Amino acid sequence: MDSRTYWAIRETRNRNKNKREEKQYDKEVEKIYQNMIDEINKEINGFYSRYATKEGITMAEAKKHVAKIDMEEYERKAKKYVKEKNFSEQANTEMRLYNLTMKINRLEMLKARIGLEMVSGFDELQKYYDEILTKRTLDEFERKAGILGKSVSDPRKAAEVIVNASFKNATFSDRIWMYQGMLKSELDKLLQTGLIQGQNPRVLARHLKERFGVSQYNAERLMRTEMARVQSEASKRSMEENGFEEYEFMAEGTACPICRALDGKHFRVKDMLPGTNAAPMHPNCRCDVTPYIDRKEFENWLDFLDKGGTTEEWNKLKKKKKSVEKPGSSGIMKLPRYKDAVIPKAKFTQYALNPDKDPDKAKAFEKALGYTVDNADELISQIYDKISEYNAKEKPDNGWGKRYEVIMDIVGPNGKTAKVLTAWIDDKNTGEIRLTSVYVDRE
Repeated sequence: MDSRTYWAIRETRNRNKNKREEKQYDKEVEKIYQNMIDEINKEINGFYSRYATKEGITMAEAKKHVAKIDMEEYERKAKKYVKEKNFSEQANTEMRLYNLTMKINRLEMLKARIGLEMVSGFDELQKYYDEILTKRTLDEFERKAGILGKSVSDPRKAAEVIVNASFKNATFSDRIWMYQGMLKSELDKLLQTGLIQGQNPRVLARHLKERFGVSQYNAERLMRTEMARVQSEASKRSMEENGFEEYEFMAEGTACPICRALDGKHFRVKDMLPGTNAAPMHPNCRCDVTPYIDRKEFENWLDFLDKGGTTEEWNKLKKKKKSVEKPGSSGIMKLPRYKDAVIPKAKFTQYALNPDKDPDKAKAFEKALGYTVDNADELISQIYDKISEYNAKEKPDNGWGKRYEVIMDIVGPNGKTAKVLTAWIDDKNTGEIRLTSVYVDRE
């Protein structure tokens, strides 16, 4: 079993488990929203019962000063909510917006009472999201530790940092309260319009449900997106803890074109950034990231684990082996990630073997080895096959990424052998190890 298959089986199993969990989470979110709708409908119906005539309620009636008894009732309810619901700091900040005076009118009082119910509901939503996002993060720490061998130190503290981190300039909490503000603004307009048009409570209730439906969808989408984010961040911490230097982007089966374009690509763990080269690449993203090592090393790693070793011990052995193999300060090494090297065919057909574009290189290849544009694929294939057999010399970083030179012996279709110099870049932007130039070495 190769590395990709190994991880695909595990990630698919975990993704299905996550989907089942998120269905239950959706039900809880729906319940929170439904409770808000029920309480707000009670407030609206109470408002109509108190002030409406047979002809309905007029704006003039709605703008009369509120009675003292109504003000006292509101204050008692607000104090009760603050005491019993243990509001968060953000909820208490929102509550201060509804500190009223006796000069307010009935409509403003209704909006304040609705605002109170919304603060209560969204505070509950924030706490619930904090709970389930923390659970997802801790679950991922535990799952990866079970596979890789070593757990993240102080996982609960690490989870708190991950859950409350900013993603695209806002935390999950910021977005929840942004949704609250948007919904509150829409409901205020809805009430104003409803009173002007003389709508009855049933019509208002229908419009209210529509507005809440949109907000609930946004909240559920936020939950799934944040779930993907914390899982990616937890995976990153776990891979760092276990000494993995690279990871692979693994798109789910029904992935969008954005994610499919990244599927199977490898990136450095230290460069992982959700939204750029890790899930979530977009709202509702369910793709994954997995540790990456080449096939031979992967099989050796599994064999080591089967014999009772740990990933931590495996990484120590790898480092020890590398320190023995690598000549101290010569700058000579194997080309990094050579098995994933990208060789653009255009470098041969449009430049190195094209007599119209680069006559000197093309003439040298044809004379020394018999390669032309017509048999470029054979040359590319031979470079792929031989790249691991020769040492790479590191060159200065030109700002776009580390550069390397690999000189190898190539056998041409004319039966001759010549040294060919290949130049490579470890591109900072794309994460690719890519061929940039190739020519016959005359030295």
